[in-house]
Amino acid sequence: MKRLLSLFICSSALLLSSCRTGGIVLRETPLNVSETRKVIVSVIGEPRMVSENGREMASKYYDKKGKEIAKMDMAKERYSTRVTILGDRRPYDIQVQVLIEDRDTEGGFELTDRDDDKAAAIAEKIKKALNQSRDSRNVIDDFRSF
Repeated sequence: MKRLLSLFICSSALLLSSCRTGGIVLRETPLNVSETRKVIVSVIGEPRMVSENGREMASKYYDKKGKEIAKMDMAKERYSTRVTILGDRRPYDIQVQVLIEDRDTEGGFELTDRDDDKAAAIAEKIKKALNQSRDSRNVIDDFRSF
């Protein structure tokens, strides 16, 4: 009985430790949510999916070289970028993930891997765009303005 219990605890710990979200996180970004969304859209293009609260966006599907896939039925693998704005108030963190999906036996796609190198490149573009947007703003900061 003790052996069975210890095996269960070890396997549970292994299972929980293997779960990770992955991707790249930009810490403490300076802009409010709506301006951050605009910057993200300027980098990843018009999103394929936006969550109900507007804090999670997924790009259109593209190939390994970053070009949009014209004929999805011909593609063997596809990439997409998922950007999530984290936190309930400023400064926000932004998580960037690049997901790789391969065609399965039934003709659909299934998530097979993540590409942190591509995610780092996209996160760097977002970071630069956030800084440019912050520098070019000509309005009073709406966060604790008095």
